Amino acid sequence: MFTSPKDKSTLIGQMLMVGLQGTSTEDAKSFFNSLDGRPIGGVILYDQNMTSTPPASHNILSPAQVKAFNETLQNLSETPLLIGVDQEGGQVNRLKKEYGFPTTKSWAHLGKINDVEETRKQAELTAQTLSDHGFNLNFAPVLDLTMNSSSFIAKKERCFSNNPYIVYEHAKVMIDSHLNHRILTAGKHFPGQGSSGEDTHEGFVDVSDSWSETELIPYKQLIENQSLNAVMTSHLFQRGLDPDHPATLSFNILNKLLRKELKFNGIIFSDDPQMKAISDNYDLKRTLELMINAGVDIFCFGNNLIYDPDIVEKVHMTINQLLEEDAISEDQLRASFHRIINFKSIIGLV
Repeated sequence: MFTSPKDKSTLIGQMLMVGLQGTSTEDAKSFFNSLDGRPIGGVILYDQNMTSTPPASHNILSPAQVKAFNETLQNLSETPLLIGVDQEGGQVNRLKKEYGFPTTKSWAHLGKINDVEETRKQAELTAQTLSDHGFNLNFAPVLDLTMNSSSFIAKKERCFSNNPYIVYEHAKVMIDSHLNHRILTAGKHFPGQGSSGEDTHEGFVDVSDSWSETELIPYKQLIENQSLNAVMTSHLFQRGLDPDHPATLSFNILNKLLRKELKFNGIIFSDDPQMKAISDNYDLKRTLELMINAGVDIFCFGNNLIYDPDIVEKVHMTINQLLEEDAISEDQLRASFHRIINFKSIIGLV
C-alpha cells in the first residue's frame, strides 16, 4: 500500500506519533481537521491530562467511549494508525479499574510471583482488553532491571527482576501473548534505566557510574530469538557509551550499539521528546536532527507534558527544512518508512 511513497510528507507522517486532547468522536474529527491534510503515523492516548492542575480527564473515560474514539480516529486517518498506550499494569496503567476495565497486576508483582503461566495469563488479559477497545500498540514490556530498588522506575513497580534472563523469559511471553491478539509491543527503556535514581521527565539523568552491560541482556536475548519488534529509547546519559548525547539522540547508542552490535532491525521509538531531559536542553530542530541521524524511526510526542496543538505542523516543516539544509537525508526517512511499514504489517495493519 505504501511501499512506494510519492512525497516526503508521507515519509515524515509515518515517523510521527502524537498525543491529542479530547474524548469524543467530534474531538477526533476536530483533531484531524486541525492537521490540515498533514499525515501522521500514529497517536498515543492517556487517561489524565498532565498539563492541567490538578490533572484532568484526558482521552480515556470508559470502555465504550474509548472504543468509539479509537474507531473514529482510525476511520478518519488516510493511512492505518498505530494507536498506542502505556499499559504496563499496576501504577502505569491507562485503562484503569475505576473506568470499567479489568484490574491489572504490576510488572514487579508478576516478578515476585515469577510464574510464566501467571505472566501469560495477565498478558493475555491485557492484550485482549487493548484489542477489544481499538488499540494496536502497547508500550511494554519494561526491560529495565531492578538495579536500584530506590530508583523512580522501581518505586512505581515497573521492573520485573534484577535477573536479566528471567526478565527476558517473561518479556517474551508477554510479547507473544500480545501478538496473539494482534497487538504490537515496544521493549523499554534502551539501553536500560533500572539503575537511575532520577526521572527523565524532570531533567537529565546520568547513569554513567551505575549502568552495567548486564542491562543489555534482555534486549540481546529477545533480538537473537527474533521476538523484539520495537524498542523505546531512554533519555539517560551513559558517558561510556556516548559522552555528548543522551540515548534518544545518540548515534553511538542507537546505531552503533543497537543496530550494528546487537543487530536490531526493528522499530526505534523515541521516548517523549517533550520530557524535560530533552525539551529543556534542545530545541525542536536540533532534537529532530539528532534523533533522525541517530536512527530513531518514530518520534512519540505525547503532548501531555507540554501541549502544543501545532506540533504536527512544526515537525513536518522542521524536517523539510533539515532536508533542504542537507542536515538529514531522504534515504534515512525512506529506511525508517520501510521499517515502519514492516512493523505495521506484522499485525496486518497495512
